[in-house]
Amino acid sequence: MAARGFEERVGRATARWVALVSRRPGWTTFAATVLTVLLGGYAATHLGVNADPDAMISGDLPFRARERDFHRSFRAAWDEMLVLVEAQSASEAGKAADALAARLASRSDLFAGVQVVGGGEFFRRNTLLYLDVSELEELTDRLAAVQPFLAEIARDPSSVGVSDLLRRAALASREGTDVGLDLAAALDRVSVAVEAATEGRPAPDPWGDALIGGSLSEQARHRVIVIRANADFDELLFAEPAVHAIREAARALELDPAHGVRVRITGTTVLNYEELEVVSVQGKLAALASLALFTASVFFGLRSLRILLALVASLIASLVWSNAFAAAAIGHLNQVSVAFNVLIVGLGGELGIHFCLCYQELAAKGRSRAGSLSLAGATIGSALLSSAVTTAIGFLVFLPTDYRGVAELGLLSGAGVLISLVSSLTLLPALISLGAPAEPEPSEAKPSRIAGWLRLPVVYARAVRWIAFAVALGSLALLPRARFDHNPVSLRDPNTESVQAFLDMLERSDTSPWTVDVIAPDLASAEAMAAKLAALPTVERAITLEDFVPGEQEEKRTLLETMALFLPEPSPPGPRPEPAQQLAALERLAGALAPGGAAPEGPLLAASEARLREALGRLLAAARSAPDPAPLLARLDQNMVASLPEQLGDLLVELHPDSVTLATLPPELSELMLAEDGRARIQVFPKQDLSDSAHLEEFIDGVMAVAPDATGPAVGLVEWGRVTSGAMQQALGVGFVATLLFLFLLWRNLWDTLLAFFPLLLAGLVTCAAMVLAGWSFNFANVIVLPMLLGMGIDNGVHLVHRHRTHPEEADVLATSTARAVWLSAITTILTFGSLAFASHRGMASLGQMLTLGVAATLVCYVVVLPAVLEWDDRRSRSGR
Repeated sequence: MAARGFEERVGRATARWVALVSRRPGWTTFAATVLTVLLGGYAATHLGVNADPDAMISGDLPFRARERDFHRSFRAAWDEMLVLVEAQSASEAGKAADALAARLASRSDLFAGVQVVGGGEFFRRNTLLYLDVSELEELTDRLAAVQPFLAEIARDPSSVGVSDLLRRAALASREGTDVGLDLAAALDRVSVAVEAATEGRPAPDPWGDALIGGSLSEQARHRVIVIRANADFDELLFAEPAVHAIREAARALELDPAHGVRVRITGTTVLNYEELEVVSVQGKLAALASLALFTASVFFGLRSLRILLALVASLIASLVWSNAFAAAAIGHLNQVSVAFNVLIVGLGGELGIHFCLCYQELAAKGRSRAGSLSLAGATIGSALLSSAVTTAIGFLVFLPTDYRGVAELGLLSGAGVLISLVSSLTLLPALISLGAPAEPEPSEAKPSRIAGWLRLPVVYARAVRWIAFAVALGSLALLPRARFDHNPVSLRDPNTESVQAFLDMLERSDTSPWTVDVIAPDLASAEAMAAKLAALPTVERAITLEDFVPGEQEEKRTLLETMALFLPEPSPPGPRPEPAQQLAALERLAGALAPGGAAPEGPLLAASEARLREALGRLLAAARSAPDPAPLLARLDQNMVASLPEQLGDLLVELHPDSVTLATLPPELSELMLAEDGRARIQVFPKQDLSDSAHLEEFIDGVMAVAPDATGPAVGLVEWGRVTSGAMQQALGVGFVATLLFLFLLWRNLWDTLLAFFPLLLAGLVTCAAMVLAGWSFNFANVIVLPMLLGMGIDNGVHLVHRHRTHPEEADVLATSTARAVWLSAITTILTFGSLAFASHRGMASLGQMLTLGVAATLVCYVVVLPAVLEWDDRRSRSGR
């Protein structure tokens, strides 16, 4: 009785308020318009954007404290921009990376620091000391074999010298002599250079690491530049100028595939930048599609253009007022809370849909416009208030969680729902009254085409209940198989450059950005800890500063001195050969490759010789037919000689390395690995590809079992994921209890409260089970959906149970406007969020897919399962009388 009395008081108050604003629609609309304009101006000037990812989660968490402690003592590339420079040779990659880094370092307005990992003069001079003794012995043998060819290049570093070198190498190979290089591959690359010269364009370096062969690792051909940008997190696309500057510098230096170099930009900063670009474009497209789908679906349900326009106008006012609240309460949006406007459209629009359909139902019975509006307020006011409060609770429960980004979303969405309630009970009835006839409007209420099959759950109630029970048991059995994906890159658009480059780095353990860092009291302790960590099955290697001091330096120096005996001193640069000399050398080479000669060893070499012979024939023909062959031959000289003279000069430097000790290591390297107070850093690299979330967790758990205080980007990912999933579980639990308690206090009836709740629980179970069956995982984007469904779905139960209890004379709740409003609201929400499911951005698609699935499951549970249970409840109540 107390609950019924409260509902009646709310209904009477709502009716009086709606009657008041509907009697003065002009003044109400004018006042609301002025307020909307003022609040819109305030929001536009005071609501900013905070794109700092660190602001998304509480800084008081233990792993965040360890991160701050690490950054106070060490420099690291966790959240910095990474430029991946790839070339066909280690020499070319190193030179390209050094040149690009030097150019970027001059832009102090954009970049706070630029460093090539493993680059610079120190590593260029001492790179051979980091090879194993066996690798140096192999390099010594190779240099001995190619010594005659090196002498030729040193004497004549031009296309003439290269042509003669290749001619002698081809003849020697036919005689069974080991020429010390992969001749077939070299001829193929020279063919590319000749073909490009014929077409008047540059070509990639054909020589790769011809002098050192495969001695340097694959890592040396993939250089990484670490850049600390002067980021302004008040701008959503703060990285745009920095990214443009890097790309412009690469273009100016001709670092592109046409010149054999590939430059890609990635890293957390750039991933966020490109993601925001993609989300910005796709978000606008999705918003337009959602608005169109919302309008079409609501018009189908209302069948009244005037009421539709009133509903849309009141919804726009709700959005403006909510954004003004966001500006006053927080002052900014983050990468998660920027989505709250989409939620307001769905949730605020739902309140308006219920009011409009109730009004149409009453108007269809012959009541006047004013009487229908007032009675609609009395009939549905309590249900609207209850559903708005329960929905707001479903969002406000995010506030106490450590996931600040979602906590802010919860505050804004919860407040937005309550603001939408005010708009739906104030501006909406005023707009409906504005210019409307005072007489009844029966034409605005059309008979429902779906009323017939909406009754099927009542007709087959017993079967529906048993099927629902079986589905619940099956869903419970699948629930333990639900998983959380800690990999945020899997949410990004896979077509963007930054994602592709980042995934390539993850595949190689030596360039993986996701490493673990452990701090030891001193270098000796670090060495001992590194040995323990390196023994773990998930660890590829664990390095300290000591690992940058090469071992066996004396033995290696002896080998390097031996190599120096085979290396001739390069000649001073001379004049470019005359065209006649070049043509003669090319003809000699083509003749040595002629089919009439001895058959080369192996089919691959034969095919390579044939290709080069044909390329030379086309070039010679073009040179003979040209009025002046000099430009063509000058381009050939550049393409064909390329880096050979530079490799010779670099090798001469590398054969005379420094004596490397801890004291002689570059200062920038020591800063990375050793703190001023003597504490030492251990950097741990994974053995497996960490793009697999299971591998990532296995790696982190294994390392932290040995070093519990470990930190680093990989630790942050896993801990962030666990905090996120924990926050959602906390929000779900608190929201469930709070909403249950609110409805119980409102209705003072535990059974009615449970009736309103159980379809939502069933929908949650079905949603999780469907995700398992579809192979989907929870992730950083969609993990918020279940708590959101609690707030978005419970109002369906509130409306249906409220209608069932307040209108006991109605035999079938599904035949009422309340059921049609629930159906229309759900369809609208499915269409609105379903448009996100088709986005190429995987995070948006994941969110859209799960929202669509969850809302569809909620709709089925409320319009199919709940009526079947209410049918049983009615029979139980009648039999108990």
